[in-house]
Amino acid sequence: QPHQEPYTAVMAAGTVVTIPLIIVVLLFQRRIVSGLTAGGVKG
Repeated sequence: QPHQEPYTAVMAAGTVVTIPLIIVVLLFQRRIVSGLTAGGVKG
């Protein structure tokens, strides 16, 4: 099986990249939503 993909490594890399993004989104979600709603009300 020389062409077998290292799915475990791919999944690990994907998880390592995704978790910080989720944390950032959760931290700034309120600011983003409030900014979008404020911009929508102003506009």
